[in-house]
Amino acid sequence: MTDKKIRKLVLLALTALFAALTSVATAFIKINTGINEGYIHLGDSIIYLAACILPLPYACLAAAIGGGIADLFAGAAVWAPITAVIKAMNVLPFAVMYSAKITKNPNKIVNKATVAMPVISGIITVFGYLAAESLLYNFASALTSVPFSIVQAIGSAAVFWILGAVLDKMNFKSKLFK
Repeated sequence: MTDKKIRKLVLLALTALFAALTSVATAFIKINTGINEGYIHLGDSIIYLAACILPLPYACLAAAIGGGIADLFAGAAVWAPITAVIKAMNVLPFAVMYSAKITKNPNKIVNKATVAMPVISGIITVFGYLAAESLLYNFASALTSVPFSIVQAIGSAAVFWILGAVLDKMNFKSKLFK
């Protein structure tokens, strides 16, 4: 096999791994809110890691598949396509930052450029679900979920920063794609 084919296989395997980790961290490590079938989870932190480690199409796939499958596991199948779109969009702030080469150290997961990306991604989550819940239920009902979405975004950002720092200590990213 050529190096190109091996790299592609590694990327596909990592995409599947991140999708599985996102599903588990979303569907099984959660707190039900009791509002609009919602729950707070830490799956977004895995999506942020995927966005820092995988190139754009792979990170979007991992996020969309992982988030969508989590909704199926959680018994909220109606949310799966909506979640898939929102979670793929969660990757975009990271992708824009990396493609614009804003970061001076792309081999670090947590750096000056990536530290703010979970905040922007969290805003995408809050407003994405606010819009979706407004369509599925009504705006007043959707507003009641916003505080929980904010808590989820803050928690996921904190877990991302911690896990990213641990992986950076191990030089994970530079070792992965030697």
